[in-house]
Amino acid sequence: SLYVSEYFSQSAQKLSFYSWYGNAKLFHFRVPEDTVLLRWLLQASRGKGPECTNMEITVHFRYGAPPVINPLGTDFPANATVRPSYSISITLSGAVQNTTFVNVTTPAAGDWFIAAHLPEAAGRIEVKGFSTPCPYMFQADMFVLRLADMPVLEHGVAMPQTVVSPAKPLHVKVFVPKHTAAMRLELRNCVTSEQRACAVRVVLGSITLPQSFQRIVTCVGKVNCSLALDSPPWEKWLQIMVESLGAANASVSVEMLASFRACRPGSTSSFLNFSSLNQSQTGPRPGSAGAAGSPTLSAGETSRNASDQRSFCLQNQPVVREDLDVVSVRYRLLNGPSVPVNSLSPTLLLLNLNTGMDSGGSLVVNLLLNKTSVGLANATVVACVSAASPVLSLNATHNCSTAFFQGYPLRVSMSSPEAMLIVLYPQTDDWFLSLQLICPKGQGECNAAEAKVTVFAYLTPCFNDCGPYGQCSLLRRHGYLYAGCSCKAG
Repeated sequence: SLYVSEYFSQSAQKLSFYSWYGNAKLFHFRVPEDTVLLRWLLQASRGKGPECTNMEITVHFRYGAPPVINPLGTDFPANATVRPSYSISITLSGAVQNTTFVNVTTPAAGDWFIAAHLPEAAGRIEVKGFSTPCPYMFQADMFVLRLADMPVLEHGVAMPQTVVSPAKPLHVKVFVPKHTAAMRLELRNCVTSEQRACAVRVVLGSITLPQSFQRIVTCVGKVNCSLALDSPPWEKWLQIMVESLGAANASVSVEMLASFRACRPGSTSSFLNFSSLNQSQTGPRPGSAGAAGSPTLSAGETSRNASDQRSFCLQNQPVVREDLDVVSVRYRLLNGPSVPVNSLSPTLLLLNLNTGMDSGGSLVVNLLLNKTSVGLANATVVACVSAASPVLSLNATHNCSTAFFQGYPLRVSMSSPEAMLIVLYPQTDDWFLSLQLICPKGQGECNAAEAKVTVFAYLTPCFNDCGPYGQCSLLRRHGYLYAGCSCKAG
């Protein structure tokens, strides 16, 4: 295999004591595709004067967006998602300088962020000129090892491969098409060079911090093994690593086969969507009274659509992304603010956050159930917000997770018709909102029912403008813009 090493460096920044997010110094890196090893070189140093004391520096890491941190133990808004970041501490004690390495094997390609800060600010007032603050500096550099000739596994084509030794794992990749509901990876005819059943460890997916959802299967004493994934990430390369667990001098030969099960999407006609674009701002919606010349569905077409729904795996609802300002986006539903939700297949909305400049704000999703729309009082609309791929099995498992992402669940019912979700610093990706009607006595009870759910989704720099005692500030690191709240009243 041909490995290529690359080195990325960013200038040192002077650290500050923490009182709000603007005090944390942010470093932004882009990890290239096919990277098998990522190593950060973290260098912390301090001045040499008598005012320089022992100091602990906290460093946070996150994939896809700036880390969500809370050194002060303050409250986040209700309904906000807060996953603790992966963090380490670097201590400057006797030495003037400290160098620390952080290694990540098979990291996810794309944006990675590092935030560093000193402990909480003391808050005392000092007379200018009478005290000299000690300078504490921090620098982050990135070294990556990339595989230049990673083999590509094609759908439905068995590919023979060899794992030379335990010290040299095999890396391959496969492209997951859009509308993939499930993926199956099979290992066939897996034998060692001594003609014994092999012992290998297969790792699917890449490491993402703070949480990682890699899937691992260990194949010991078997010739054939397999692993199934529900909702793998759409339109992305998926890394697969095969490690030998056998003797150091024995190689392993294996056939790898990847197969995908497609999800057939159903949606309203493209002509209706195109008409909506023209008229949603000024005139009535197509199909409504007064929309001259707009197409309307006949009774026969309506019943045919209802029977067709059973053959669809999901119902697409067209969404237009409107960029309003920096880190400020509104999502407009072409067929009106309300979307139909049934029990046969999930209703799906795409919330595009993949420009690379959307991860510095807050994604807000608000659901409101129309009280006149549900025929069954006990029915519940279950929803899930997820990145990279949608959740398509809401009625079966009620589990809001995909192959490599733990989604955010929401639900609305007649007794609780409104639900809100705030995703702080959403990672750069395609985000999906899936909705489905669930009945307590089984899906047969829901077949004739349809719920109307009003969806409001937008990206804002700071949720609710940081409240009455906060101030929303836009921060910048090189060309990257992100927002943070600072308190005006303690």
